[in-house]
Amino acid sequence: MKMKKLFMLLVLLITSNQFAQTKLTYDKSGVLNRVDYDKLIGTKKYQLISAFDTVSMKPLLVYAIYLKNNKFGILDNNAKEITPAIYDGIEGLNISYTTVMFGFHENYPVKIGKKYGLISNTGKQILPVQYDYIHNEEKRSVKRNHKKEVVIDSVVVANLGDEELIFTPKGKLLKKNVEMQNNDAPVIEESRDYSFARNSNDEKPPVKITTPYGNVYEKLDNNLALVQNKVDKFYLQGLVDLSTNKLLIPVEFNYITKPEKGRFIAIKDKKYLLYNEKGELLLPETYENIDKFNTIYRLKKNGKLAIFDLDLKPLTDFIYDSFGSASADFMVAKKDKKYGVIHPNGTEIIPFEYENIEVYFNRYETGIAFYKVKLNAKEGFISKEGKPLTEIIYESIVPECTIEEPSPYGEMAMPIDHDYHNKNAYFIYKKDNKYGLLDNDFKNLIPNEYDYLQKSYHNDFVFVSKKDSSKKTNDVSSILNIRSNKTIVSFDYNYFKYFGGNYFMISQGNKLGVCNFEGKIIIPLSTTTNYDERFYYNKIYQGLEIIDKRKDSYYIDSQKNMVFISDK
Repeated sequence: MKMKKLFMLLVLLITSNQFAQTKLTYDKSGVLNRVDYDKLIGTKKYQLISAFDTVSMKPLLVYAIYLKNNKFGILDNNAKEITPAIYDGIEGLNISYTTVMFGFHENYPVKIGKKYGLISNTGKQILPVQYDYIHNEEKRSVKRNHKKEVVIDSVVVANLGDEELIFTPKGKLLKKNVEMQNNDAPVIEESRDYSFARNSNDEKPPVKITTPYGNVYEKLDNNLALVQNKVDKFYLQGLVDLSTNKLLIPVEFNYITKPEKGRFIAIKDKKYLLYNEKGELLLPETYENIDKFNTIYRLKKNGKLAIFDLDLKPLTDFIYDSFGSASADFMVAKKDKKYGVIHPNGTEIIPFEYENIEVYFNRYETGIAFYKVKLNAKEGFISKEGKPLTEIIYESIVPECTIEEPSPYGEMAMPIDHDYHNKNAYFIYKKDNKYGLLDNDFKNLIPNEYDYLQKSYHNDFVFVSKKDSSKKTNDVSSILNIRSNKTIVSFDYNYFKYFGGNYFMISQGNKLGVCNFEGKIIIPLSTTTNYDERFYYNKIYQGLEIIDKRKDSYYIDSQKNMVFISDK
């Protein structure tokens, strides 16, 4: 009987160690082959297994994260459990954290419940799980040549109550700091002196310079200075030579600007004059506006604009109504209620025949990508040389890369405006009151058959809507796969949001759920009374994702198996 028990124990040991004797097989992305995955799930009762990733080159460590009994552990590529499945989080391997983004550290903070501990990258406990928070501080002097080289830490900082404890990476206590509680803080008597304190080494304030014509408010080269003086309740400005106290430009102007060295634009009662540093008028007339732009001056007289060169010789007559977007080699202009484009030297580039012209600049390069023009209330694109890129037949047309898009985390992003990216995915157009898409060669990509079309955060999909009088909102929406030109869900929803990975948050009235890129609903729709309860996505580790909704967490592994864990 005793021999039979020993035999059974030996069989169990052989079965439990069979994976440790054979290196697991996975692809270049670290995803286990299905046979090995199923064996581990079956024999070791794992719920999930992430993909494998190299966490250290010296020594070579290739790890995956596994889930068992709703707890996490670390597994190496020989199926050896580096740690048992006892953690609620292995924060040191969580690639969504900034501290891990540029390489894994030599030690990993781990979490059980709300408490943190520290283990080495070989699974050895360094600090017990008892601290409120733990983070590593990297050695700044150590240069890494490869992302997979382990990050060497200088110290480990652990917080416990009002204590901050500083440890070596090996776990030796170096220092303990105690934060002062508010009720023990020293009482600071209020001071009504709002000026900044100065010590004896601080620089003294500049000495005020006065002249017979007023106080100096800006000192210039060649002993010149702009001065201002109060006259009848208003401060007026002028130009003085400080070496001789000679008044060069009378103190009678509302303000004086310096377009370039040695020249001054003086403005009085909306009339503009141009002087040199000797106080001589460079232009005999007054103008309604004078401004310098790159290598030209733009002057306005009798409501019309003209271009002058730097020698103040006219390059054009006073024939323009306005100037718009401009650069060193082009300028949008309006003449006789029509828009065109001219070179700053006055040469016409695009004829004056359009109702509007918008410039799209190259975002990461200099120069223009193209112009959007309007003619007979229709829009289209022309090249910077004026050649047609599309027909001028659209009610609206816009490159997707210039559309303001929300952050995948919910916040609004800064508008991109008219910066064109050469990785633009498509153009959204409206024609005959219906929306469609053009590709980057301006060929029809998606026919205009939708009542509304909205950019998603993923280049392979857009959100499309159709009117439905039977619905309270009068329109219904779906997700369109651009590559296949097929919708992945029925027209039965009112809102979608791409939030990361291969997933969309979907909304149907006051219900929220999640579907994948194939349109399969992986998290069923459920009633949501507060939009703060929406879903959030994060990639925790290679081949391990999480979709959160307050205290509900859905973990998805490399084989797209999902486990639901609730903290409720």
